[in-house]
Amino acid sequence: ELIYKNKKQANEWPWSELISYFYRYIKEINNKKFNVLEIGSGTGPNSEFFFKNKIIYKAIEGSKSAVQFQKKKYPKYKKNFICTDFTKSLKFKEKFDLIFDRGSITHNSDQAIQKTVELIKDSLKKKGYFFGLDWFSTSHSDFKKGTITTDKYTKKFKNGTLRGVGNVHFFNKAQLKKLFKSFRI
Repeated sequence: ELIYKNKKQANEWPWSELISYFYRYIKEINNKKFNVLEIGSGTGPNSEFFFKNKIIYKAIEGSKSAVQFQKKKYPKYKKNFICTDFTKSLKFKEKFDLIFDRGSITHNSDQAIQKTVELIKDSLKKKGYFFGLDWFSTSHSDFKKGTITTDKYTKKFKNGTLRGVGNVHFFNKAQLKKLFKSFRI
């Protein structure tokens, strides 16, 4: 909340890797109502991309300031933005064609991440997609630094580029396979 309240992460442009993945993997939009859920949407830099392409876009964000920013910027869609803890509930009742996260889920404990992935699985349509972008690897140079918090893969940092961002969870390939064992990868 402090980051968004102090306007330190007011990104304006959609993330290029999201757009690349979207056009690379999503082929079945055609004439049906394609719907998307973003987890940890921040100030909504991806919103406009979906709205302009007439895609039903909804977002969950934990920061009240960031959600207020989104609602003010897109008043026509203010019901599409919800402030909630995505590790406990995704709030929306419908199922989605695409759910994506660009580096929000990774800022939680192992247990909270597992719960979130279960919620995602339950909220995807049968042939739905999940994109998890910018998650941290155990090969990341900072993995050996920081202070362990809830488990050996979740750390906090007092120095460096990850300073002040809360929990940072690092993954290895085996963890990812186990976490997404009920998904077709």
